[in-house]
Amino acid sequence: MNKREDKEPGFIGQVIGCLTSPRVSFKSILEKPSLLKAATLILLVAIVASWASYNYAGKLPLPSIIERETGGQFPGQGVLISPEQLRQTLVILNTVTGFIGIFGGWLISSAVVHGLSRGRRGKGTFKSMLTLAGYALTPLLIQHLLRLIDSLMVTEQGLLQLSGATQVFNQPLLDAIANATIDVFSIFKLWSIALFVIAVRENYEISTARSVVNVVATYIIMLFLSVFLPL
Repeated sequence: MNKREDKEPGFIGQVIGCLTSPRVSFKSILEKPSLLKAATLILLVAIVASWASYNYAGKLPLPSIIERETGGQFPGQGVLISPEQLRQTLVILNTVTGFIGIFGGWLISSAVVHGLSRGRRGKGTFKSMLTLAGYALTPLLIQHLLRLIDSLMVTEQGLLQLSGATQVFNQPLLDAIANATIDVFSIFKLWSIALFVIAVRENYEISTARSVVNVVATYIIMLFLSVFLPL
């Protein structure tokens, strides 16, 4: 028994295992699911993502920040506030919103897929789904670490060019949907979705096909929610 316990991976080993051998790693995690560890991983992702977003927003000129955050409407008209104070307020607001959005996305996507899977007689608990869903977001940690590095190196001009490239439609709602779709189909997000499929299959003991259907339905719902909520 001691030899078996010695072979059990720790938290970092589980995180790495989710990337290298997800099926085996998820089965191991399900033997003793730790929601605290999953929440810690999500917290780490949120911190790195928020840090990168803060750096990016801090390099944008004030007009660009106002355009992105308020749709071009200057907030607080008639209120005595300096441009720098306004800038800091919008940057912090954007950072906090992104931080909350990561936790919100984790909780809501887990709840939606749990409802879909349990509704089709799938096994598994919500706690274990939350735990596996947290580990399934491991690729996003890599993505946001790369964003953090880029945010420290990118110039203001380069950031403005990148921001302009994300304008797909002139109509705000269509543009929001387009950008949300582009975000879903990033390499790291697709990697995370693939892990999510495996996590759902292992947690509810359902077929891969049913797991894919449930996950696709979940992300379609999340896609439309992201247009109105910061997920």
